[in-house]
Amino acid sequence: MGIFKKPKYQETETDKAIKRQIAEEEKQRIATEKKMKERKKRIAKGMVGSRSMFTKAGGQGFYDEDGAI
Repeated sequence: MGIFKKPKYQETETDKAIKRQIAEEEKQRIATEKKMKERKKRIAKGMVGSRSMFTKAGGQGFYDEDGAI
C-alpha cells in the first residue's frame, strides 16, 4: 500500500543554503536597525553632529556625507 503515500520532504543543500542566507540577512538587518537607533539617540542628545561639542573638526566622520558611524 506504499504506492499511494506521498514521499516525505527532504531538504536539499540549496534549501539549507537559502535558509542560512535568510538567517544571516535577518541578523544583519537587526544589527543595522540597532546601530541606526543608537545613532538617532546620540544625535538627539547632541553627542553626534557638526554642532556637537564632542566632535573634533576635521576628524573622522565630521564631514561624512553618508552619515556612517
